[in-house]
Amino acid sequence: MKKSLIALAVLAASGAAMAQSSVTLYGIADAWVGSTETQVNGVGQRQTAVNTSGVNGSRWGLKGSEDLGGGMSAIFQLESGFSLDTGASAQNGTLFSRQAFVGLQSGFGTVSLGRQYSAYDNLQGATNHNYDAFTFSARGAVSANGIKDYTNRIDNSIAYTSPSFGGFSGAVVYGFGENKNATAGTPPVVVNSDATDSASVHIKYANGPILVGYAYQQDKLAGVGAAQDKNKYNLVGGSYDFGVAKLTASYNTVKNNTLKDKEGQIGVSVPFGAAAISAGYARSKTEGITGERTGKGYSILGTYALSKRTGLYAGAQNTKAHILNAAAETEITTYGLGVRHSF
Repeated sequence: MKKSLIALAVLAASGAAMAQSSVTLYGIADAWVGSTETQVNGVGQRQTAVNTSGVNGSRWGLKGSEDLGGGMSAIFQLESGFSLDTGASAQNGTLFSRQAFVGLQSGFGTVSLGRQYSAYDNLQGATNHNYDAFTFSARGAVSANGIKDYTNRIDNSIAYTSPSFGGFSGAVVYGFGENKNATAGTPPVVVNSDATDSASVHIKYANGPILVGYAYQQDKLAGVGAAQDKNKYNLVGGSYDFGVAKLTASYNTVKNNTLKDKEGQIGVSVPFGAAAISAGYARSKTEGITGERTGKGYSILGTYALSKRTGLYAGAQNTKAHILNAAAETEITTYGLGVRHSF
């Protein structure tokens, strides 16, 4: 009898623990077939292939939470990107390349530690016309016309995300570079090079169909003392959902000690029942060099939902840019048909 009571107590405690915590397996499988033509100063080649991540990056992940009581929860997320066409890991083979963090969540907001998206990227993703293979905005070639694009995933980072106050919310993410190293100076002394830290912040207002916000990010470059330059990014963006169509627009500036870039984009998405058509245009200009170098691009995407989790799509994209301030212009044209499944 005593053993039975003990067993029932263990089962009851186990059931209570399970009720207070949860773990979810999720992911996206996205593949497309099509062609990409790359030309540098008008000379190049076209490649036809089965590829990965046409609309969204293929990924799988685990996320969960545990109720700690008093309105507080422990949270975690582990997310791994991969190439669906080959099965290889994405993002340089890192296991949890997209996200890997643990934190605490309560009425005061969320504090988390690990590899996380920057606060700048959170706003950029909400106010830009973005697709993975079919993109030209702040994650594509146009934005890297002069200065390289911002770091979107921050290693060794601590993040704070506020709750919403009447539609207003904000976030701060700081990443410790953790790559200081000693180098030989002249005369022979040891000089500690500074770490390539990253800091970002955003504030936004989201209420009903409208979203507007501002974001700032600073990525330190390799260097010592006054010689350590910084890429500074400023973003103003917004979106408005009219029901029959959703508009997105943003304007971004980037500068360091040598160059300054100005970038803008606009996009629209129009639903038709299970189908939708999206299109957009982006342009970038680099200053601080002899002459002026510009980048521009457009994309169009049609989607059709076969179910809540599975859909078909067809897309086209064209970009022209002086990538990383190269004198030669690179033009990339992509066409493709794909299928996307989420789980």
